Amino acid sequence: MAKSAFRLALEEAIEQRHSAVHPWSEAWTSGKLNRQLLGEWVKQHFHYVSHFSEWLGAVYANCPHWEVQHFLLENITEEEGFVGSGDFAPVRHSELLLDFAETCGMKRDEILDAQVKGELLPETLGLQSWCAMQSTKPFVEALSGLLIGLESQVPRIYSKTTPPLLEKYGFAEDEVTFFTLHIVADTEHGERGYEIVEKYATTDAQREACVRLVKEATMMRRLYLDGVYRKFLVKPEAANRLAA
Repeated sequence: MAKSAFRLALEEAIEQRHSAVHPWSEAWTSGKLNRQLLGEWVKQHFHYVSHFSEWLGAVYANCPHWEVQHFLLENITEEEGFVGSGDFAPVRHSELLLDFAETCGMKRDEILDAQVKGELLPETLGLQSWCAMQSTKPFVEALSGLLIGLESQVPRIYSKTTPPLLEKYGFAEDEVTFFTLHIVADTEHGERGYEIVEKYATTDAQREACVRLVKEATMMRRLYLDGVYRKFLVKPEAANRLAA
């Protein structure tokens, strides 16, 4: 079946700024990072993804359609570890990210306490705030940003960045479960996001708002990665040049 013009516009809004081709992702896949830098990435990323269920919960509370509520509840319970995903055992997804951080040499408390210690980058806080604000919008707009603009990007990103974890950084397969799980789960979540938004965005004004919010979501994710890239790759390189 041919895709609608609206679906194509949503996809194009992501493609213009997809985080899979960000310089941080390129450095990751080319083997330029190390376990310490991957741990620093987790310190930032955890404080984005660990709140995702909260934001979906806010959308659930304001959604009038049972079928959408049901999907959101499934998504939330999966994220929180109440159900399994395919061949994966039930476990809270953010816990898997903490497990990965530990294999990188980062203590769990370092991750958990990063925000109260003021260690989150401004760009990470910006993505957090944008998502929180997004979750209060009418459900079809909220899901455009959260599910299409953000979650639907994940399978392509992790399909690109997971193999190097095994081949270049020396992780075992059971140490990268956070990534392999989300390649599977977020493919389904993202597609359902498209289906819901296509069904319930029924006016030109709603569709225009949805495309705009997808663009905003992709921009916010890239800004967050800009912050990580500048902090841990660009500034250290500049400091090394000055020292030389």
